Order: sequence, then structure tokens, then C-alpha cells
Amino acid sequence: MEGPPEGSSPIRESNEDLKVDKPPTTDLTNTIELSGTPSSISGFIAPEVVGRAKSGTPQAFGILAIILAVFGLIISLLALLAIPTELDIANSVGENSTLFVIWTYLEPIIAIIAFVIFGYAGVELYNYKKRAIFIGLGALSINVVSGLIGSYVTSVVTTSTTDSEELGQIFGGLGVVFVLFCNACCGMIMVLPLLISPQDLE
Repeated sequence: MEGPPEGSSPIRESNEDLKVDKPPTTDLTNTIELSGTPSSISGFIAPEVVGRAKSGTPQAFGILAIILAVFGLIISLLALLAIPTELDIANSVGENSTLFVIWTYLEPIIAIIAFVIFGYAGVELYNYKKRAIFIGLGALSINVVSGLIGSYVTSVVTTSTTDSEELGQIFGGLGVVFVLFCNACCGMIMVLPLLISPQDLE
């Protein structure tokens, strides 16, 4: 009985009879250029990401608020030291009412507290803190109330010393306008950074 020729295998012959198409191959010789810097961790190229720098507007307004607070604090301390002289001048013109004496002591103390808080708000605004706006507006609210009371006291004192109610109302009205204008300007220092660059405040 004759077998298959020597050196041949029936399994090999059957495989050769089956013609199986090989899957198409793709030439992957084309390379893609990536821009970036090599990563020290993985060795792969990482894309460069440039972050947006924060605006300097909050810091500029924060410094301005600190300067105004220091200036107002110095004036308030000088007013506190000048209380005895102010009372002597008031006594010389016949003004020694209890309201005037009490307010002469209270006004510089309230102003010192308000300016210290406003200066702290300026420091917080310099550090890009959003709460600085609310702290600063709170300090200005204290200053506005103090200024309005001071305008009323000025009106009463002027009326009693000059015996002219109209003159007292004029001085009191001028005091109200001055207080509102100054505090509105200081309020803009706190609010403008929120309007200009709100994304930078934390």
C-alpha cells in the first residue's frame, strides 16, 4: 500500500488547498508631529497649556483702598487728640450742649473703627477675595450713618449759635451732600473690581 510521498504531510497539503485571504494591512509609516515639551514622568510629549494671568485691577483698587484708609485713620486720630481744644472753642462761643460734647467724643472713635475695617477690606481685595467688597461696603455704611448724625449735630449747633434755622439747615445739608459723595466714591473702589474682572475674585 502506497502512502504519501516522503517529506509531505497531509495536514500541510490540506492547509495549502484552503486559500484564506489575509486581512488588509495599513501602512503606518506616516507619523504625526506633536508640539510640546517632553514629560519627565512618562517620556511622552505633553501639550503646552498656558493659563490666563489674573488681572491687576483688584490689587490696584486694594492698594488705593488701603491708602484712603490710612489717610482717614490719621485724620481721625488727630481729631481724637484735638477734642479738648474743640470743646474749649465751643465753650468760648457758648456751645456746651450735651449732644455736642457726646458727639465730639464719639465721631472720631466711630471713624477710626470704620477706617480700620475699610483698610482690612483693601488688604482682602489685594488678595483677590470677593468678601472684601462686602466688608468694605459695611465699613462705608457705618461711615455714612456717622456722617449723617454729624450733619444733624452740625445743623443743631449752627442753629443754636447763630439763632438762624436756615443757616443751620444749609450747613446740615452741605454735610449730607459731602458725606454721600465721599462714601459713594469709596464705594466705587470696592465695586469696580467686581464689575471689571469678577472671574479673578475668589
